[in-house]
Amino acid sequence: MPKPEALSHFKVHQLQIGRKHYLLLPKLNSFQIRILTKRFSEVGPVKRGATLAVNSRDGTIRVSEEGLCWSSFDPSDVVLPAIPPLLSCPKEKIPVKTVQSKYFRASKSREEVTYHILPRLESSSRWRELRASGGCALAPDEHAVFSFLLGKTRGKCEMITDYFVDGSTPLVLGRKRYFESKLDPDEAVSTLGAVGERRQRNSYIPRDGILRLSSVRGISRRDWVDLFADLGEWCPFTPV
Repeated sequence: MPKPEALSHFKVHQLQIGRKHYLLLPKLNSFQIRILTKRFSEVGPVKRGATLAVNSRDGTIRVSEEGLCWSSFDPSDVVLPAIPPLLSCPKEKIPVKTVQSKYFRASKSREEVTYHILPRLESSSRWRELRASGGCALAPDEHAVFSFLLGKTRGKCEMITDYFVDGSTPLVLGRKRYFESKLDPDEAVSTLGAVGERRQRNSYIPRDGILRLSSVRGISRRDWVDLFADLGEWCPFTPV
């Protein structure tokens, strides 16, 4: 089956939340970090730490290895010229569990599997601001991984929806009305929101980023390898 166009080729997504400007970038491997470091050094002093940061004349631009760029001003002029060389980099071979850890952490009990989702931007206080504005920042690769997890459960999925289903609890965020809802897996997958998309009915991961899934069907190592291979330019890693 051919890969979806959104995943075969990377596309920059720009968002502004409050006073912050964001660019959703691919996950970054060590080759790509070196390219960005070189690009940033042409702009100003570069600092390496938990994030890669450069002090330009307009302010500080930060980029995380998770694939998020943010600044108090539009960083496009600095970052976008680096995109073509970033995408031409070879993929880095790392263990499949390491690739998984870039998207989620998992824990198991007798009754359920708990996935702590790790999206670039669709989380914490920014989650609330996105819902209040009616936006969504779930990147295409994140959407594919989380949809895969949702599709592997036989039980109900606790989601936030912008529509009512039986048993929903109302939730008001800003001037927007949402619902805490339990969805069948197929419905959760078909309505899960993504950046740049807007459906008639939309669902979102909970604010705490926790997916509690019961009766998860077996997922083999081959399933994960195939999934990550299908993420295209959004995920510059080859699981080994």
